[in-house]
Amino acid sequence: MSMGRDSRWRVAASHPELQAALAEQDTGTLLMGSPLRAIADDAEIDDDVRFVAGLLATISWFMPNGDDWTNPYGPFATFGDRRSSIPADFTEADIAVLGAVIDLIPSLILRSRVLDVVAITGDPSLRPTRHVEQLQALVDHGVTSEAISHASEQWERGLAVAVRFRGVASAQLDEIERQLVEAASTSSDGELAVRAARMLGENRLGREHAAAIAEHLAAHAEGIESIAAQNTLEVAAEWYLRADDPGSAEETTYAIVQRLIAEADASQAFRASIHLELALKILRTLSRAARERLGAIDLPTELARRIRESGAAAIGQMQTFTTEREDLGSQVTELLAVIRSDDPVESIRRFAGLQPFASASTARTEAEEVGQQSPVSLLVTRRTLSSDGRTVYRSPESDDATIYGEKAEIWEGMIQYYRQRVNLLGGILLPRAWRQLSTAHRLHIGDFQALASGSAIVPSTHEGVFARGLYYGYNGDFGAAVHLLAPAVEALVRLHLANAGERTSVISADGNENEVGLSGLMENERVIDIFGEDIVFELRALLCGPIGPNLRNEVAHGLIGDTVFSSGVSVYLWWFTLKLVFMPYWNALHDPGAAEAREPAAPGQESG
Repeated sequence: MSMGRDSRWRVAASHPELQAALAEQDTGTLLMGSPLRAIADDAEIDDDVRFVAGLLATISWFMPNGDDWTNPYGPFATFGDRRSSIPADFTEADIAVLGAVIDLIPSLILRSRVLDVVAITGDPSLRPTRHVEQLQALVDHGVTSEAISHASEQWERGLAVAVRFRGVASAQLDEIERQLVEAASTSSDGELAVRAARMLGENRLGREHAAAIAEHLAAHAEGIESIAAQNTLEVAAEWYLRADDPGSAEETTYAIVQRLIAEADASQAFRASIHLELALKILRTLSRAARERLGAIDLPTELARRIRESGAAAIGQMQTFTTEREDLGSQVTELLAVIRSDDPVESIRRFAGLQPFASASTARTEAEEVGQQSPVSLLVTRRTLSSDGRTVYRSPESDDATIYGEKAEIWEGMIQYYRQRVNLLGGILLPRAWRQLSTAHRLHIGDFQALASGSAIVPSTHEGVFARGLYYGYNGDFGAAVHLLAPAVEALVRLHLANAGERTSVISADGNENEVGLSGLMENERVIDIFGEDIVFELRALLCGPIGPNLRNEVAHGLIGDTVFSSGVSVYLWWFTLKLVFMPYWNALHDPGAAEAREPAAPGQESG
């Protein structure tokens, strides 16, 4: 399908209303979709104009797929087994139309995206040329605060393309690198400097300017406070390492620790625990030699003591949306309406707070009442079968047998109660709420990385694991999420037990030291002091023991099959982990009063 410069499609693309909708702006592509769609749906406008507007609206609404090279753009929305368009849905005729009008798109950010889409779906022989044009559009636009804030994904995609096509796009790559280096090393806009520095680092660019970037970021952090300073110093430390200056990197990291301790000193006990946990988490990334050089060799022990006094995990409380009845079927619509918000962070808070953590006391009471109503059932030996028919649990014969401190028959009843909860929430409510949330808000891997980094409960060694697990679940890949999050939660429990001064490993008779598994860790009653009875109940019921979902064991031993990708248990684990990680993040940033309202770690005692 050949089209000259005076083709009907170029005439259509030059329509005044369409050009107004395509006007250059720094708010990214998403907001351009609505006016373009309005033109496409206007029956009074020429059909060719409507067709071009519809194509461009579809591209505007594509959701970036993070670092997925082969499928960089996903659907804007999914509805069960249906979804909105993706680049692969475009026909040859569609690509030909787009190719004919690209240079008439005044928004350079949108033009860059259209060129990318045409490159990956059109004639393969033209792909290098289209990618060069895509990068040139970004070069011509330039790195600005507004563009990087609202359309950073186009620069991230552009850098990935430029690195792959370095041979033909070296001039464009060099110029984008120069602009990012300038922003990272001189900009007075701290957010722009940090974002530019991160983009450079992720693509291994700008190394010859590492010292200047590190010094600029460290100096900028001196004039700001709290979380923003912490993020800036973290990136500065990374650039000191790239500048082969590990000493300055260690000092910068230690400066974060000192800031957090100072904030803890100025806070009441329960809020202080949030800062102390984060301080210890970051301090543990420094080697013993570095801590000794910085005069902080005994600081981990001191921080662990203070954390124990003020409540180790600093989980806090968030507002939850509850109902009077356990059956939520008739109330799903009402609950979904409650979580809607234009602010993505607020939407996640409401989504995480759809239901409180499972109540151990309620489950216990339910199990006791069932036992009283059917006492004969307690005399019957119960078996639990695995999915392949193996007997993995038999109720003990002894009346004195206990599981996690509960009588065995009561614990079995509590698990039955819990399974009903997981089936109800994971199978009905959460999938619908997740679909609404993920359709309303486009979140990227960087958003979940920031969440994991800013949550005191997440081990510093597993921030990327948590971020990816939560991100995969948000994008609907619950199977991948379970495989990452189940072992990551074990690492989380191990860290906080260690922070509370508890041993998490054992030395065998032959002198080898081995880590205790999650089920063994959950036998330690200190976990209740750290996380609270309800969260501990969830961890034990969801991840440990053969009569529950037992996800940790199923994942670790490869026993879980393809059902993991769509099961309600997988959805529930993802939501539970999101709630667990998000609460300390929210409390630290937005809701210090909630952290102050926590119960003391040891009931009946005041924390210091």
